[in-house]
Amino acid sequence: MFPSMLLSLMLAVSPPEPGGGQAAKPAVLQKHWAERKFDAIERGLRESCTADPAGFEAQFDSYFRTTQTWEADRNALEQWRQQAPDALAQALVEAIYWRAYASQLRLGAVGHLPKEAMEFYQEQLGRGVARLQHVKAQANSCPLWHSLNISLQLEGAGSRRSAASAYLDAVQAFPNDLQIHFAMSRAYSPRAGGSAVQFDQFARRAMFFTKAAEGSAMYARLYWREDGNGSDAIQFREQRSLPEWRMVKAGFEDLLQRHPQDLRGRNKFASFACRANDRETYLKLRQELGERIMPELWPDVASVEVCDRKLGKGGSTATSPTQAGGVNSHS
Repeated sequence: MFPSMLLSLMLAVSPPEPGGGQAAKPAVLQKHWAERKFDAIERGLRESCTADPAGFEAQFDSYFRTTQTWEADRNALEQWRQQAPDALAQALVEAIYWRAYASQLRLGAVGHLPKEAMEFYQEQLGRGVARLQHVKAQANSCPLWHSLNISLQLEGAGSRRSAASAYLDAVQAFPNDLQIHFAMSRAYSPRAGGSAVQFDQFARRAMFFTKAAEGSAMYARLYWREDGNGSDAIQFREQRSLPEWRMVKAGFEDLLQRHPQDLRGRNKFASFACRANDRETYLKLRQELGERIMPELWPDVASVEVCDRKLGKGGSTATSPTQAGGVNSHS
Protein backbone atom coordinates (compact mmCIF):
# COMPACT_ATOMS: atom_id res chain seq x y z
CA MET A 1 0.00 0.00 0.00
CA PHE A 2 1.22 3.50 -0.53
CA PRO A 3 -0.39 5.86 1.98
CA SER A 4 0.54 8.96 0.02
CA MET A 5 -1.51 7.70 -2.91
CA LEU A 6 -4.58 6.26 -1.21
CA LEU A 7 -7.54 8.60 -1.28
CA SER A 8 -10.50 8.31 1.05
CA LEU A 9 -12.79 8.93 -1.89
CA MET A 10 -16.11 7.10 -1.78
CA LEU A 11 -17.36 6.16 -5.23
CA ALA A 12 -21.02 5.57 -5.81
CA VAL A 13 -22.05 1.95 -6.29
CA SER A 14 -23.85 0.89 -9.44
CA PRO A 15 -27.15 2.63 -10.00
CA PRO A 16 -30.34 0.75 -9.17
CA GLU A 17 -31.25 -1.86 -11.73
CA PRO A 18 -33.41 -0.34 -14.45
CA GLY A 19 -36.86 -1.82 -14.56
CA GLY A 20 -38.37 -5.01 -13.30
CA GLY A 21 -35.53 -5.66 -10.87
CA GLN A 22 -35.71 -7.43 -7.56
CA ALA A 23 -37.21 -5.51 -4.67
CA ALA A 24 -34.73 -4.19 -2.12
CA LYS A 25 -33.83 -6.81 0.49
CA PRO A 26 -32.43 -6.47 3.99
CA ALA A 27 -28.65 -6.61 4.07
CA VAL A 28 -28.61 -10.23 5.24
CA LEU A 29 -25.40 -11.05 3.40
CA GLN A 30 -23.65 -8.07 4.98
CA LYS A 31 -24.62 -9.43 8.39
CA HIS A 32 -23.29 -12.86 7.48
CA TRP A 33 -20.03 -11.28 6.37
CA ALA A 34 -19.66 -9.22 9.53
CA GLU A 35 -20.14 -12.43 11.53
CA ARG A 36 -17.82 -14.37 9.19
CA LYS A 37 -20.52 -16.93 8.39
CA PHE A 38 -18.94 -18.18 5.17
CA ASP A 39 -21.24 -21.19 4.76
CA ALA A 40 -24.29 -18.93 4.97
CA ILE A 41 -22.82 -16.71 2.26
CA GLU A 42 -22.27 -19.78 0.06
CA ARG A 43 -25.94 -20.68 0.48
CA GLY A 44 -26.90 -17.10 -0.25
CA LEU A 45 -24.95 -17.17 -3.49
CA ARG A 46 -26.70 -20.33 -4.66
CA GLU A 47 -30.02 -18.55 -4.22
CA SER A 48 -28.77 -15.28 -5.72
CA CYS A 49 -27.27 -16.80 -8.86
CA THR A 50 -30.73 -17.66 -10.16
CA ALA A 51 -32.82 -14.98 -8.48
CA ASP A 52 -30.76 -11.83 -7.89
CA PRO A 53 -27.03 -11.87 -8.70
CA ALA A 54 -27.01 -8.06 -8.79
CA GLY A 55 -28.27 -7.96 -5.21
CA PHE A 56 -25.43 -10.21 -4.05
CA GLU A 57 -22.88 -7.95 -5.70
CA ALA A 58 -24.49 -4.74 -4.42
CA GLN A 59 -24.53 -5.87 -0.79
CA PHE A 60 -20.80 -6.64 -0.71
CA ASP A 61 -19.80 -3.68 -2.85
CA SER A 62 -21.71 -1.34 -0.56
CA TYR A 63 -20.28 -2.96 2.57
CA PHE A 64 -16.64 -2.71 1.49
CA ARG A 65 -16.91 0.86 0.21
CA THR A 66 -18.84 2.07 3.24
CA THR A 67 -17.00 0.39 6.12
CA GLN A 68 -13.49 0.62 4.56
CA THR A 69 -12.19 -1.97 7.03
CA TRP A 70 -9.79 -3.11 4.35
CA GLU A 71 -7.21 -4.99 6.42
CA ALA A 72 -9.75 -6.88 8.53
CA ASP A 73 -11.78 -7.82 5.46
CA ARG A 74 -8.66 -8.91 3.57
CA ASN A 75 -7.66 -11.14 6.49
CA ALA A 76 -11.13 -12.67 6.54
CA LEU A 77 -10.98 -13.34 2.80
CA GLU A 78 -7.60 -15.06 3.21
CA GLN A 79 -9.02 -17.20 6.02
CA TRP A 80 -12.01 -18.18 3.88
CA ARG A 81 -9.78 -18.91 0.87
CA GLN A 82 -7.58 -21.22 2.95
CA GLN A 83 -10.65 -23.07 4.20
CA ALA A 84 -12.27 -23.36 0.76
CA PRO A 85 -9.82 -22.50 -2.05
CA ASP A 86 -12.28 -23.46 -4.79
CA ALA A 87 -15.38 -21.81 -3.30
CA LEU A 88 -17.16 -19.74 -5.94
CA ALA A 89 -18.73 -17.41 -3.38
CA GLN A 90 -15.34 -16.64 -1.85
CA ALA A 91 -13.87 -15.84 -5.26
CA LEU A 92 -16.74 -13.53 -6.18
CA VAL A 93 -16.63 -11.69 -2.87
CA GLU A 94 -12.86 -11.32 -3.15
CA ALA A 95 -13.16 -9.91 -6.68
CA ILE A 96 -15.73 -7.39 -5.42
CA TYR A 97 -13.36 -6.51 -2.57
CA TRP A 98 -10.38 -5.81 -4.86
CA ARG A 99 -12.47 -3.66 -7.17
CA ALA A 100 -13.75 -1.61 -4.22
CA TYR A 101 -10.27 -1.39 -2.69
CA ALA A 102 -8.75 -0.20 -5.96
CA SER A 103 -11.46 2.43 -6.32
CA GLN A 104 -9.88 4.44 -3.51
CA LEU A 105 -7.32 5.55 -6.07
CA ARG A 106 -9.83 6.84 -8.57
CA LEU A 107 -10.30 10.56 -8.86
CA GLY A 108 -11.95 11.27 -12.18
CA ALA A 109 -10.76 9.25 -15.17
CA VAL A 110 -8.43 6.35 -14.50
CA GLY A 111 -6.10 7.57 -17.24
CA HIS A 112 -5.36 10.71 -15.21
CA LEU A 113 -3.79 8.77 -12.30
CA PRO A 114 -0.07 9.29 -11.67
CA LYS A 115 2.02 6.40 -13.01
CA GLU A 116 2.77 4.92 -9.58
CA ALA A 117 -0.88 5.07 -8.56
CA MET A 118 -1.99 3.57 -11.88
CA GLU A 119 0.34 0.61 -11.45
CA PHE A 120 -0.95 0.00 -7.93
CA TYR A 121 -4.55 0.40 -9.10
CA GLN A 122 -4.12 -2.14 -11.89
CA GLU A 123 -2.34 -4.51 -9.53
CA GLN A 124 -5.34 -4.62 -7.20
CA LEU A 125 -7.76 -5.16 -10.08
CA GLY A 126 -5.47 -7.89 -11.37
CA ARG A 127 -5.81 -9.69 -8.05
CA GLY A 128 -9.55 -9.76 -8.54
CA VAL A 129 -9.25 -11.11 -12.09
CA ALA A 130 -6.76 -13.77 -10.94
CA ARG A 131 -9.13 -14.96 -8.24
CA LEU A 132 -11.97 -15.23 -10.75
CA GLN A 133 -9.76 -17.15 -13.16
CA HIS A 134 -8.96 -19.65 -10.43
CA VAL A 135 -12.63 -20.72 -10.35
CA LYS A 136 -13.35 -20.24 -14.05
CA ALA A 137 -14.51 -23.86 -14.34
CA GLN A 138 -17.56 -22.81 -12.31
CA ALA A 139 -18.23 -19.64 -14.34
CA ASN A 140 -21.26 -20.99 -16.15
CA SER A 141 -23.00 -21.82 -12.89
CA CYS A 142 -23.49 -18.14 -12.04
CA PRO A 143 -23.79 -15.05 -14.27
CA LEU A 144 -22.18 -12.88 -11.61
CA TRP A 145 -18.78 -14.42 -12.44
CA HIS A 146 -19.12 -13.07 -15.97
CA SER A 147 -20.39 -9.57 -15.12
CA LEU A 148 -17.64 -9.13 -12.52
CA ASN A 149 -15.01 -10.31 -14.99
CA ILE A 150 -16.20 -7.76 -17.56
CA SER A 151 -16.32 -5.03 -14.92
CA LEU A 152 -12.77 -5.67 -13.75
CA GLN A 153 -11.47 -5.79 -17.32
CA LEU A 154 -13.02 -2.40 -18.06
CA GLU A 155 -11.92 -0.86 -14.77
CA GLY A 156 -8.31 -1.26 -15.83
CA ALA A 157 -7.25 -4.88 -15.40
CA GLY A 158 -7.66 -5.50 -19.12
CA SER A 159 -8.77 -3.68 -22.25
CA ARG A 160 -11.97 -3.03 -24.14
CA ARG A 161 -10.99 -5.86 -26.50
CA SER A 162 -10.53 -8.35 -23.65
CA ALA A 163 -13.81 -7.18 -22.11
CA ALA A 164 -15.59 -7.61 -25.45
CA SER A 165 -14.26 -11.15 -25.70
CA ALA A 166 -15.44 -11.84 -22.15
CA TYR A 167 -18.84 -10.40 -23.06
CA LEU A 168 -19.24 -12.79 -25.99
CA ASP A 169 -18.46 -15.72 -23.70
CA ALA A 170 -20.91 -14.39 -21.14
CA VAL A 171 -23.87 -13.98 -23.49
CA GLN A 172 -23.35 -17.50 -24.79
CA ALA A 173 -23.96 -18.78 -21.27
CA PHE A 174 -26.39 -16.17 -19.93
CA PRO A 175 -27.89 -14.11 -22.78
CA ASN A 176 -30.66 -12.66 -20.62
CA ASP A 177 -28.66 -11.62 -17.57
CA LEU A 178 -29.06 -7.87 -17.17
CA GLN A 179 -25.83 -7.22 -15.29
CA ILE A 180 -23.72 -8.71 -18.06
CA HIS A 181 -25.13 -6.22 -20.57
CA PHE A 182 -24.99 -3.35 -18.08
CA ALA A 183 -21.34 -4.08 -17.29
CA MET A 184 -20.30 -4.12 -20.95
CA SER A 185 -22.28 -1.00 -21.81
CA ARG A 186 -19.79 1.10 -19.83
CA ALA A 187 -17.20 0.51 -22.54
CA TYR A 188 -19.30 2.40 -25.05
CA SER A 189 -20.67 5.19 -22.89
CA PRO A 190 -19.75 8.70 -24.09
CA ARG A 191 -18.93 9.43 -20.45
CA ALA A 192 -16.26 6.72 -20.49
CA GLY A 193 -14.59 7.49 -23.80
CA GLY A 194 -17.16 5.91 -26.11
CA SER A 195 -19.58 7.71 -28.41
CA ALA A 196 -23.32 8.04 -28.94
CA VAL A 197 -23.08 5.89 -32.05
CA GLN A 198 -21.06 3.17 -30.31
CA PHE A 199 -23.43 3.10 -27.37
CA ASP A 200 -26.47 2.86 -29.62
CA GLN A 201 -24.92 0.06 -31.65
CA PHE A 202 -24.23 -1.83 -28.44
CA ALA A 203 -27.78 -1.24 -27.17
CA ARG A 204 -29.19 -2.73 -30.38
CA ARG A 205 -26.83 -5.68 -30.11
CA ALA A 206 -27.82 -6.34 -26.49
CA MET A 207 -31.47 -6.05 -27.53
CA PHE A 208 -30.86 -8.75 -30.14
CA PHE A 209 -29.38 -11.12 -27.53
CA THR A 210 -32.32 -10.60 -25.15
CA LYS A 211 -35.15 -10.35 -27.71
CA ALA A 212 -36.75 -13.69 -26.88
CA ALA A 213 -37.12 -12.90 -23.19
CA GLU A 214 -37.25 -9.10 -23.16
CA GLY A 215 -38.64 -7.96 -26.48
CA SER A 216 -37.19 -4.48 -27.01
CA ALA A 217 -36.86 -3.74 -23.30
CA MET A 218 -33.05 -3.97 -23.18
CA TYR A 219 -32.72 -0.94 -25.46
CA ALA A 220 -34.75 1.13 -22.99
CA ARG A 221 -32.99 -0.36 -19.96
CA LEU A 222 -29.56 0.61 -21.26
CA TYR A 223 -30.56 4.20 -22.01
CA TRP A 224 -32.25 4.38 -18.61
CA ARG A 225 -28.98 3.31 -17.01
CA GLU A 226 -27.05 5.83 -19.11
CA ASP A 227 -29.38 8.67 -18.14
CA GLY A 228 -28.13 11.33 -15.75
CA ASN A 229 -28.49 14.96 -14.75
CA GLY A 230 -27.46 18.13 -16.52
CA SER A 231 -25.46 17.45 -19.67
CA ASP A 232 -25.62 13.70 -18.94
CA ALA A 233 -29.41 13.62 -19.31
CA ILE A 234 -30.59 11.70 -22.38
CA GLN A 235 -32.15 14.06 -24.91
CA PHE A 236 -34.17 13.56 -28.10
CA ARG A 237 -33.16 16.63 -30.04
CA GLU A 238 -34.34 15.96 -33.59
CA GLN A 239 -35.48 13.24 -35.91
CA ARG A 240 -32.88 10.59 -36.69
CA SER A 241 -30.69 11.53 -33.74
CA LEU A 242 -29.68 8.97 -31.10
CA PRO A 243 -31.30 7.41 -29.23
CA GLU A 244 -34.34 6.79 -31.38
CA TRP A 245 -37.47 7.68 -29.46
CA ARG A 246 -39.59 5.08 -31.25
CA MET A 247 -37.20 2.36 -30.05
CA VAL A 248 -36.96 3.71 -26.51
CA LYS A 249 -40.75 3.90 -26.40
CA ALA A 250 -41.17 0.35 -27.71
CA GLY A 251 -38.63 -0.82 -25.15
CA PHE A 252 -40.49 0.73 -22.23
CA GLU A 253 -43.78 -0.66 -23.51
CA ASP A 254 -42.28 -4.16 -23.56
CA LEU A 255 -40.78 -3.60 -20.12
CA LEU A 256 -44.08 -2.50 -18.58
CA GLN A 257 -45.98 -5.28 -20.33
CA ARG A 258 -43.73 -7.76 -18.52
CA HIS A 259 -43.62 -5.78 -15.26
CA PRO A 260 -46.94 -3.88 -15.07
CA GLN A 261 -46.44 -2.93 -11.41
CA ASP A 262 -43.02 -1.37 -12.04
CA LEU A 263 -43.53 2.14 -10.72
CA ARG A 264 -39.90 3.08 -11.32
CA GLY A 265 -40.16 2.06 -14.96
CA ARG A 266 -43.35 4.07 -15.42
CA ASN A 267 -41.71 7.17 -13.92
CA LYS A 268 -38.65 6.89 -16.14
CA PHE A 269 -40.80 6.22 -19.23
CA ALA A 270 -42.78 9.39 -18.52
CA SER A 271 -39.56 11.34 -18.03
CA PHE A 272 -38.26 10.19 -21.42
CA ALA A 273 -41.63 10.87 -23.10
CA CYS A 274 -41.46 14.45 -21.80
CA ARG A 275 -38.00 14.96 -23.26
CA ALA A 276 -39.16 13.49 -26.58
CA ASN A 277 -42.14 15.90 -26.60
CA ASP A 278 -44.46 12.90 -26.99
CA ARG A 279 -47.45 14.55 -25.37
CA GLU A 280 -49.90 11.70 -25.91
CA THR A 281 -47.61 9.16 -24.24
CA TYR A 282 -46.66 11.57 -21.48
CA LEU A 283 -50.26 12.42 -20.57
CA LYS A 284 -51.24 8.73 -20.50
CA LEU A 285 -48.36 7.87 -18.20
CA ARG A 286 -48.86 10.97 -16.08
CA GLN A 287 -52.49 10.02 -15.45
CA GLU A 288 -51.43 6.50 -14.50
CA LEU A 289 -48.80 7.85 -12.10
CA GLY A 290 -50.98 10.39 -10.34
CA GLU A 291 -49.12 11.42 -7.20
CA ARG A 292 -46.77 8.42 -7.28
CA ILE A 293 -43.84 10.45 -8.52
CA MET A 294 -40.28 9.35 -7.82
CA PRO A 295 -38.25 12.57 -8.30
CA GLU A 296 -34.91 10.77 -8.47
CA LEU A 297 -35.97 9.25 -11.80
CA TRP A 298 -36.59 12.66 -13.39
CA PRO A 299 -33.38 14.54 -14.29
CA ASP A 300 -32.90 18.09 -13.11
CA VAL A 301 -33.29 19.39 -16.67
CA ALA A 302 -36.73 17.76 -16.99
CA SER A 303 -38.33 17.55 -13.56
CA VAL A 304 -41.97 16.50 -13.30
CA GLU A 305 -42.91 20.13 -12.60
CA VAL A 306 -41.20 21.29 -15.79
CA CYS A 307 -42.81 18.50 -17.80
CA ASP A 308 -46.27 19.19 -16.41
CA ARG A 309 -45.97 22.85 -17.37
CA LYS A 310 -44.77 21.92 -20.84
CA LEU A 311 -47.13 19.07 -21.71
CA GLY A 312 -49.91 19.12 -19.14
CA LYS A 313 -50.82 16.70 -16.42
CA GLY A 314 -53.65 14.72 -17.97
CA GLY A 315 -57.30 15.17 -18.81
CA SER A 316 -58.72 16.05 -22.20
CA THR A 317 -55.91 18.27 -23.49
CA ALA A 318 -55.75 17.98 -27.28
CA THR A 319 -52.60 16.73 -28.92
CA SER A 320 -51.12 17.63 -32.25
CA PRO A 321 -49.78 14.90 -34.57
CA THR A 322 -46.25 16.08 -33.98
CA GLN A 323 -46.61 16.06 -30.20
CA ALA A 324 -48.33 12.69 -30.25
CA GLY A 325 -45.43 11.05 -32.04
CA GLY A 326 -42.59 13.02 -30.50
CA VAL A 327 -39.20 13.41 -32.12
CA ASN A 328 -37.43 10.43 -33.65
CA SER A 329 -40.80 8.86 -34.28
CA HIS A 330 -39.98 7.88 -37.85
CA SER A 331 -37.65 5.14 -38.94
